[in-house]
Amino acid sequence: MKILLIANPSSGGSEGDTVASIEDILAESGDVRRLEPSLEGVDLEVTQAVRDRDVVVVAGGDGTFSRVVNAFEARLDDILFALVPTGTGNDLARTLRLPEDPFEAARIASAGSERSIDVGRATGAGVQRLFVNACVGGFPVAMNEAVDQELKSRLGPLAFWVSGAKVAADLPRSTVTLNGAEIPDCVAVGVGNGMTSGGGVRLWPQAAIDDGILDACALPAANAAAAARLALRVKGGTHGELDDVEVIRGPKIEVGSDPPIEVNVDGELVGLTTPVTFEVAERATIKVASGTID
Repeated sequence: MKILLIANPSSGGSEGDTVASIEDILAESGDVRRLEPSLEGVDLEVTQAVRDRDVVVVAGGDGTFSRVVNAFEARLDDILFALVPTGTGNDLARTLRLPEDPFEAARIASAGSERSIDVGRATGAGVQRLFVNACVGGFPVAMNEAVDQELKSRLGPLAFWVSGAKVAADLPRSTVTLNGAEIPDCVAVGVGNGMTSGGGVRLWPQAAIDDGILDACALPAANAAAAARLALRVKGGTHGELDDVEVIRGPKIEVGSDPPIEVNVDGELVGLTTPVTFEVAERATIKVASGTID
């Protein structure tokens, strides 16, 4: 087997020793070529390096995997992917039920089962990106902007909640539309292909990454007290039971807002601002521990 290992050295757990050990594990199954592309050159560097490889193993988080998938947009049918989660949130890995231990995940990358999953496309003014896990706007974007790398390195997923406390006092609100349904006073809106965002927050607990359907929710909170109640329900994955929370499912979802809000793509800010159309656009094949993703 010829393996291309793409590592993001800036991901939360991608220290040099960790990546070297991942490479050693993969080398037990074949020839490994290691690549640590720059953010600016990821498309060109990755597509050139993969020419004679059988499998592309990504050691990083959701954002790294997303950038690699976008680099292969024109030929996703030809690529076999594997993910070794070394990021901060690792939400895609949760949906795929990959182990948190990167060395165990590396062994699955070598010998796991192959599974076909959905890949979404987000289209806004001047921006079009594929996504694999989720796109979220509103409060989570403000929370991400408040997170610094040092905090992420020390606290992992808890860093998102610590940063959330910094912006909770001044929550921005928008009137959001989901496929035409209007929801006022929203602090967040998200479209999920996977189940979680922000390091394990179950925004879309019913989502399945291989069903050809996207899940969306709009989260309103008219005041600080309502925001606190909503946060507790979101943490438990039961926010969909609230009367004012809008939840929809479908292969295509249109999100608008007044005022416009920025939406991240697999945790990365790429200049995507509402209105945005989300749709299931592609399929990709990835290694998992078993043949079933629940």
